[in-house]
Amino acid sequence: MGLNPTARDLRRINKRTILQTMFQSDSISRLELSQRSGLSTGTVTNIINELLTEGIVLESGFAESEGGRRRSILTLNQTYRYFLGGELGETDIMIELFDLRLQKLNAFRISLTPEQNNPSQVVRFLIDGITILLQAAELTPDKILSMGLGLPGIVEYTEREMVSAPAWNWEPIPLKAMLREHFPFAFHLDNGVKVMALGEVESNPLMATKTVASVTLGTGVGAGIIHEGKLYRGATNSAGEWGHTIFNLDGPLCRCGRRGCLEAYIGSAAIIHRLRERADQHPALSCPDEISIIQALIRAARQDDAVANQVLEETLHYLGAGLANLINLFNPHCIILGGWLSGELGTFALPAIEEIVARYALTQPNEVVEISLSLLGRDGVSMGAARLCLEEFLDNVGGGKNSASLTSLQR
Repeated sequence: MGLNPTARDLRRINKRTILQTMFQSDSISRLELSQRSGLSTGTVTNIINELLTEGIVLESGFAESEGGRRRSILTLNQTYRYFLGGELGETDIMIELFDLRLQKLNAFRISLTPEQNNPSQVVRFLIDGITILLQAAELTPDKILSMGLGLPGIVEYTEREMVSAPAWNWEPIPLKAMLREHFPFAFHLDNGVKVMALGEVESNPLMATKTVASVTLGTGVGAGIIHEGKLYRGATNSAGEWGHTIFNLDGPLCRCGRRGCLEAYIGSAAIIHRLRERADQHPALSCPDEISIIQALIRAARQDDAVANQVLEETLHYLGAGLANLINLFNPHCIILGGWLSGELGTFALPAIEEIVARYALTQPNEVVEISLSLLGRDGVSMGAARLCLEEFLDNVGGGKNSASLTSLQR
C-alpha cells in the first residue's frame, strides 16, 4: 500500500479490523464493535451491513435493553465457507477440514512410503484425501475458501511458488499449479515447520506478543521463528533451517548432502544409525518403522538398557546444545518442542534437556526462556496451514473477492 491509501484501501483495512475483532468474541453488538475496534459507529454499521449481505456475519438475537432501542447481537457465520489445512510429512499425509473460526471438523490421513513421495503420487493422494473429506461433509468444492499445505523443503515465493525438497530429490516442482488443475480454490504452500509455528500461536493467543521458536523433530529437523505474531521468513523464505546449521565441520553426512548438520545428529535416522553402530542386533531394531524403533529404544532405556541409555544420552546432549544455539541467536521467550520425536524425547527427559541447555546457553537469555512440549499433537501443521488461509481471507475480504480469484497471500 502506498503512502496515501485510497478510500478502497481504508475500507478494506476497516473491514479486516471489524472481522478480527469479531473473531475474538463469540457474539458482539455493533456498539461493542465500535468500542473495541476504535472505528466510528457509522463505519461499523456500514461494514456490518455489507458482511450481513455477503453472509459472513449473522444476527443471532438481541441484547437485553436498558432503555431505548434493543441492540442486535452479531456472530460470525461459521458455515459461510470452510478452510482445508494439510501436512505433507515424511511418513504420511494429513488433511483436515476447518470452519471459519478454525475449529477442526474432520480429518483424513494416509501413510506415505519413501517410494511414494514422488510429486505425481503425492498429488494423487492429496486429490483423493480432499475429495473424501468434502464428500463426508457433504460439501462442494465451491464452499472451500482455500487450502493451506505444510511440506518438507523450501517453497520459493516466485510467481509459480516452486517447491524444492532435497531429501526427497524434488527439484523445483510446481506443486501448487499441479493441485490447481483439479480444484477451483486457492492453495497456499509453505514449509511445515513454519506453519506449525503459526499453529502454536493460533492455539495460544498469549504468544502473539512474544518471540517464539517452534522446533520440530522427526525424520527432519527445523524451527519456525515467530516475533510479535509474525513469522520470520528471511530473504527467500528459507529462514528456520535450524536442522542444517553446521554442528561439526567433519561430521556425518546429512540428507542435504553436506556434513555435520544438526539433523545428522538428532534426526530419527541419526539416532537409529547410532543404535545400529553400537548394537546391530538390538531388539528395538526389529520394529517395522522409525517411530516404533524410537519408542522401543526409550522403553529399553527406562528399563536400564545400557546401549539405549548411551544412545539417548548422546542424543539429548546434541539436542540441548542445538537448542542453546537457538536461544543465543534469537533470545526467545519460549521454545516449543513439536513433532513426533520431540514428543517422545520430551516426555522421556525434558528436565535433562533443560539441564543441558543451561550448560551451553548464555545465562541471561536462558533465564527468560521457557521450554515446553507442543500440545497440538498431529494437528499443529494442519492448524497453521489453515491459519495461512484465514489470514488471506482477512486480507482480501474487503475487496469483495472471497473465492479462488483472491489475490496472493500478502507476505
